[in-house]
Amino acid sequence: MAQLAFWKAKGKSERQARFKHVLELARDISRRDPDGLTSLVRLVARPLQAKGLSSAAFSAEHEALDTYTFSTLFFIDALVVTPDGKRAHELIGHPDTRYGLRLAVDPILPVPWLRPRVASALATIGFGRSQGDWSYDASNHFATLVLPFGIALVNGGNHSITAGIVNGEGIVETTQVDDVSRLYDYVHYDGTSFVRTHDGQKLGTPRDEEPGMLFEIGRLMSQLGVRYDACLAGSDAAREPHLSGGDGYYSVVIDGRDAGVALTASGATRALHKVGLVEGSEAWTRVISGNASFSRKNYGGAEEEIRLVWRVRRRVVDDLDSVYDVMPWVRDDDD
Repeated sequence: MAQLAFWKAKGKSERQARFKHVLELARDISRRDPDGLTSLVRLVARPLQAKGLSSAAFSAEHEALDTYTFSTLFFIDALVVTPDGKRAHELIGHPDTRYGLRLAVDPILPVPWLRPRVASALATIGFGRSQGDWSYDASNHFATLVLPFGIALVNGGNHSITAGIVNGEGIVETTQVDDVSRLYDYVHYDGTSFVRTHDGQKLGTPRDEEPGMLFEIGRLMSQLGVRYDACLAGSDAAREPHLSGGDGYYSVVIDGRDAGVALTASGATRALHKVGLVEGSEAWTRVISGNASFSRKNYGGAEEEIRLVWRVRRRVVDDLDSVYDVMPWVRDDDD
C-alpha cells in the first residue's frame, strides 16, 4: 500500500510539474506576442486530439473512448460554482456567431467509435478516394467551439470528420459556441483538479491533463483580451476572404498607392487587431471588405492611410474537365 501511495504521489507531482512548465511557456509567449497563445493551444491540444482520433483503431470493438464533452473533459457542468448557487452551465455564454473550423489546423476533437465506420471513412473519403474530396454536410457535421481557448467538441459526423483531419481537408461550419470566460471568476485548475475558488471544493480530477492546461491558458487569453483565431464564416464561406487561406491575399494600398506586396488573411487579421478593431464588428467588416481604411504610423512617425484590397489567386488544377466556367470574381491582374 505504501508503494502504491508513493507512485500516486509521484504521478501527481509529475502532472503538476508539466502543468507548471506549460504555464511558464504560455507566459513567455504572451510577453512576446499574446496572439501566439493560439499556437500553444494547438500544441497542447494535439495529444488530446490524437487520443480521440486513434481510440477505436487502438481498441477492441466497442471499447473506444466516449465522445468528448465539456463534462467528460473538464468537470460536470451541472455543479454549483458560485457562492450564490449558480451552476457552471448557467455561466457559459453562447455568442451568436458562425465560425469555419479548419480540419487541417484547428484543435477539433472527434472520437470515432465504430471500427467498421472508421475503416469506411478512411478508405473512401478524401482526395483520390471513391467519395472524392472531403465536403461539409450541414445535416451531419456538428461541432461546438469552446472559447476563449478554442477547442472544438464534435457531436455529429465523428467518423467523416476524422477522415478530414487525417487527410488535412475541409472546413466545418458551426454556430454552436460556448464561451467559458465567466467561469474564470469562480473555478481554477490547480495542476491536478478543477477547484471551486471561493471555498476550495474540488469539482473533479480529469482523466487527461491537457484540458486543465487549456483551461488556464484560456484564463491568460481572457486577461489579455485575445481568443483563439478560429475564422468567422459568412453565408458563403468558400468565398469569404478570411477563410480562403492559400487561395487569396490582400493587396496593401498605402495613401492610395499599391505597395506591391501581398498580405495573407492571417496578416490582415493581425493588423486589424493591432489597431484595436474588434473582430466581427461593423468597423472590422468594412475594413476587411475593402470599404474603409485605417491609419497607422510609419517608421518615420508619419500617419499613413492603409486600405486592404482582397484578390483571389488563380487555382491550379490537374484535370481540364474541372474547368467548367469562368470565375467571375477573379480580376485580370490576379496571379
